[in-house]
Amino acid sequence: MRRILIVLAGSAVLFACGQPAGPERGTVVTPGVAMVSWEVRTNGTDVVPVTVFFPATDDGLASGTNLPALVYVQGGAVDPARYSWQGVELAKRGYVVAMPRHPLDLAFFAVDFGQTARRALVSPETAGVFTTKPVLEGVVDPGRIAVAGHSLGGVVTMKLALAGGFQAAVVQASYSDPADDAKLPALLIPTMYLAGQSDCMAKEQQVRDGWAKVSAPSALVVLEGVTHFQFSDSDAEDVKRSCIPVTSLDDAHARIMSAMTGFLGAALAAPPGVGETQLRAIPSALVEVR
Repeated sequence: MRRILIVLAGSAVLFACGQPAGPERGTVVTPGVAMVSWEVRTNGTDVVPVTVFFPATDDGLASGTNLPALVYVQGGAVDPARYSWQGVELAKRGYVVAMPRHPLDLAFFAVDFGQTARRALVSPETAGVFTTKPVLEGVVDPGRIAVAGHSLGGVVTMKLALAGGFQAAVVQASYSDPADDAKLPALLIPTMYLAGQSDCMAKEQQVRDGWAKVSAPSALVVLEGVTHFQFSDSDAEDVKRSCIPVTSLDDAHARIMSAMTGFLGAALAAPPGVGETQLRAIPSALVEVR
């Protein structure tokens, strides 16, 4: 028995020595932006795949420190890669964006994965399954991390915001779980509800009703002509559902990003706000603030 234990212990040491080194740089996906993916431990044994987009040099090294960050939660049964465009665009503007993947691509099954992604941004040196991840060490300001999500991811976004640890929240084409309604008045971080006026799934009035439940400081932004899946990389699913877009995907993306950066720039500043001036400058947008 003792010999078996010695052999097992020796095997464990050899396995540890052979563990892969953490990435020292990301993969450049477009000039000024790199991406890194790794698996993050949570709940003792669970492993969460997380992809992070960040401002980078031409050789894939982080180009800043103490940067603002965002954890982004995928929509229901939508591959998180379909929101990569948001990660890239925000990284171009100086944000670090972490996108966790959930079981069956349904964030409702693992709400805490968003918190896992946040902890990975704050302490990347301890987040990897095997080794440190120096490429992100010291890159994120732990006091400036927001959470956002689309559709089902928006529902989970509010659960994550209520759990704490985030300084702002963005709900895209969604609204909160009725089970959380009683808790929402106590959520005092800046929030933005972002809706598409032509969304056939999360309709404007539903998003508006959801926004009415949160406290100030908060903003409601309704983008004229934008549909549900234009928050992702394609509106083909809208067309398939006979919800025909009346604005181009490029135009929708430009206005979505204007709303995101206008809000986040103010919400993660000191003192925090909602960026009313920037939001009201977005073309073809209805903006309400309180």
